[in-house]
Amino acid sequence: MSETTIQKLDSKAAYLKAVTYEGVTVLEGTATWCAQCKAIAPEVQKMVSEFPDVRFYTYDVEETEDVAQELGVRQMPTFSIFKDGDIQEGVTGARPKELREAIEANL
Repeated sequence: MSETTIQKLDSKAAYLKAVTYEGVTVLEGTATWCAQCKAIAPEVQKMVSEFPDVRFYTYDVEETEDVAQELGVRQMPTFSIFKDGDIQEGVTGARPKELREAIEANL
């Protein structure tokens, strides 16, 4: 299944459904006021095309505080990488190189 868009998670139920997926899932914690989130957005969009088997999701840490809390998000953007439903690692900040390496390590 190939998605070229980044889906938005708007509830804890949506989050739980997203991460219980076989394969690699990337969740990006963002906020509307986050400049770094806007800065890395084009890079993340590129990765969506580069990694067709990886599912990408975004969530607003202020709208879904319970998800942000569960993932221990303290700054934005925070990328949480899951493989087969288990959290693997995270990348904090607008660091596209580290994010790409983290995704590749879990493929």
